[in-house]
Amino acid sequence: MTSPETDPQLYFSDDGNPRSARFDDIYYSLQDGLSESRAVFLSGCQMPDIWVGRRHFTVGELGFGTGLNIAALIQLWAAHRPENGHLHLFSVEGFLMPRAAAAAALSAWPEIAPFAEVIIAQWPPQRRGFHIMRFPQWGVTLTLALMDVRNALSQWQGKADAWFLDGFSPACNPDMWADDVLLAVADKTAPGARLATFTVAGFVRRGLQAAGFAVSKQPGFGRKRERLEAVFPGESEPRDEPQRIAVVGGGIAGASVIAALRDYGYSADLVDPARGSGASGNPAGLVTPRLDAGGGAISDLFADAFYYATDRLWQDMPEAILSEGVLQRPATDRDAARFTKIAEQAAFDPQDMRVEDTGLRMPRALAIDPRAVVQTFLADVTVKEAVVDDYDLVFMTCGEGVFDLEVARSLDLRPVRGQIEVANAQPRDPQAQAWGGYYVPTPEGFVFGATHVRGDRGTDVREADRTHNLDTLRAVLPDEAALAAAETSSRASIRVTTRDHLPVLGPLMESMTGSLSADSYVLTGLGARGFCLAPLLGRALVAQALSLPSPLSAASARLVRVDRFQVG
Repeated sequence: MTSPETDPQLYFSDDGNPRSARFDDIYYSLQDGLSESRAVFLSGCQMPDIWVGRRHFTVGELGFGTGLNIAALIQLWAAHRPENGHLHLFSVEGFLMPRAAAAAALSAWPEIAPFAEVIIAQWPPQRRGFHIMRFPQWGVTLTLALMDVRNALSQWQGKADAWFLDGFSPACNPDMWADDVLLAVADKTAPGARLATFTVAGFVRRGLQAAGFAVSKQPGFGRKRERLEAVFPGESEPRDEPQRIAVVGGGIAGASVIAALRDYGYSADLVDPARGSGASGNPAGLVTPRLDAGGGAISDLFADAFYYATDRLWQDMPEAILSEGVLQRPATDRDAARFTKIAEQAAFDPQDMRVEDTGLRMPRALAIDPRAVVQTFLADVTVKEAVVDDYDLVFMTCGEGVFDLEVARSLDLRPVRGQIEVANAQPRDPQAQAWGGYYVPTPEGFVFGATHVRGDRGTDVREADRTHNLDTLRAVLPDEAALAAAETSSRASIRVTTRDHLPVLGPLMESMTGSLSADSYVLTGLGARGFCLAPLLGRALVAQALSLPSPLSAASARLVRVDRFQVG
C-alpha cells in the first residue's frame, strides 16, 4: 500500500507507456526506453570499457523508476564481467511504483526478461529505508534507497565510478536537479568517474560544472537533440586486495561474514572447530526486529536488517524456515498504544505490522532452525584450529569466546546467560509467538524460553531456569505449558551484549588484537537479535574492511561504530 506522500500517481497512457501524474512526466522515451537507456546511460558512461580490469565497480543512479536502466546495465555487466568482478549499484527512488506496474512496464522488452524478472522478484515493499537486492549469479548487489534524494545521498556510504541522472525532467521536478543535490552527487563520486543524463537544461549543466564536473553536450536520443556527459577530475587508483582472510567464530555472526565474503568473490578460513555450538546452535529461533515505539535511527537499523535477513532466508535457504509470521503479545497495558506507534513507522510496510486484539502480528517475521542457517552460510568453508601469522585480514566474530580476549574489556562487552526448553509433545497452537519470552513450534514439538541472566557465563542446565520458563509459558499458553511440564530437555548458552544494547562493528585497535599482525575487524554484541542483525551487519563489516559501498545508512553505521565506548 502506497502512502499519499510517496505515491507516484502512476498510470499507463493510451500508448502503453507508464507516466507519473504527480510530476506530469514519462518514465522513459516514448520511442524506445531500452534503446534510450543504452544510448544515454550505458554508452554515455563508456560501458563496458570503463570497468575493464576492475574487480569492483560502483554505479549510482538518481531515479530508479521501473528499474529499466538497472536491468539493461546488469545485462551488459553479465556479458562483459571482469574476472571475479562485482558490480555495486546504488539507486534512489522517492516514489516507488507497485511491483505489478513495474513488471508490466518491463515486459515490453523480452530481451532483458531474465534480468527484469529477478529485479521484479526482489521488488521492495512500500517502506522508507535501504533495500538490498542480491544477484550473485552475475556478481551484482543493488542498494535501493527508498527516500528523498537529499537524505539518500547523505546516508549512502559509497563512491560511484559512474552516475546515471534519470529523475523526472528538470521542468517537472526541479528539486531533483538542484545545485545542492548535484554537489552531494559530486561528494559521492570517485576520481575519474563519468556521469550521463538525458537533459541539457542550463541550470543542470551549470550545477554540474560548479560541482566540479567537466561537462559536454552530445547528440541526443530520439526526439531529444542533445544530452549531457560529464567527467569528474582525477584517476581511479588500484585497490589493495587481501590474499588470506580468516574469520574467528562460526556462529551466525561469523557465518554471515563468510557468506558476505563469498558474495563479493572472496574465500576465508574459519577458525572455530566447534562452529555453531553457542546460541546459534539452538533448535529454533525467531527473526524479528527490535520494536521501538520512538522510531528514529534505531528502528531504521533494525527494520533494514529485518527486511534483508528475511529476504536472504527465503532466497537462499527456505528449508531453514519453520514457519512464517510471529505474534508479539502485549507484556503490559501500555503495549497496545506502543504497537500502534510501531505499526505506523515508515520503516515498515503497513502490511508487515498489523495491530490486532491479541497483539502485534508480524506476517513477515520468521521462525527458523538456526543450525540450518549457519550450516548453509558455512557451506564448503575450510576450518582451521587457530589463527596463524600469515593472514592479512581477520574478522573477530567469536560469540561467547570473546570474553576470553582483551577486546571484551576494551569494548565493555557483557555476557547474558539464556536457557531454553525443548518439548517433544505436539503443540495445540501452531503460531510462533513472543512476549519477552518466546514460543516456536517445530516439526518435533516446540521450543520455549528464554531466561536472561546478566553477567553469568555458565552453560550448565538449571532446574530453576526450567521452572521459570514453564511459569512464563503457562501465563501465555497454559495448554502448551501443561504438555511441557511432563518432560523437556534444556539448553543454555551465552549471548554477548553491550552497555547500550546495540551491536559493535568495525576495526580493532592494535592493542586489542594480541599477537595478530593482520588488520582486524570485529562484529559482536548482537544479543538476542543475532539472526535479524547478523546477515546485514556481516555484509557491512566486510564492505568496511574492503572499502566497498556499505549496505548500512550512515545513521545506522554511527549507532554500531566500534569506537563509541572503547575504553583503551
